Amino acid sequence: MENILEPKHNRAFQIDCSAEPIGSFRAGADRLSVRIAQRIWRLGVEEIWDSIIVQSSHKGDDLMIRVFVCHPDWDEPIEIACIRSAQDAAKRGQPIECHPEQVII
Repeated sequence: MENILEPKHNRAFQIDCSAEPIGSFRAGADRLSVRIAQRIWRLGVEEIWDSIIVQSSHKGDDLMIRVFVCHPDWDEPIEIACIRSAQDAAKRGQPIECHPEQVII
């Protein structure tokens, strides 16, 4: 019997995306970068603006997922969360370490 929570093909991350009515996408990956954008009115014109950015990375033996919020008035995105998981057996006491930050818009 296959364990559905087990990483496929030894990949570090997995993404499962549904974009209605277009379709869906699921894949395992070594690195991920996802941008979620929405339509806004800015300076009298309509445009698509990145609102949320999710990036995965490796830091030593640890895996990290960082979540950023974007705003047209900000110079750069603001990180609101960093989620780490240790891959080294000696560090596996806590499966996920999460550091959420609060952002007031």
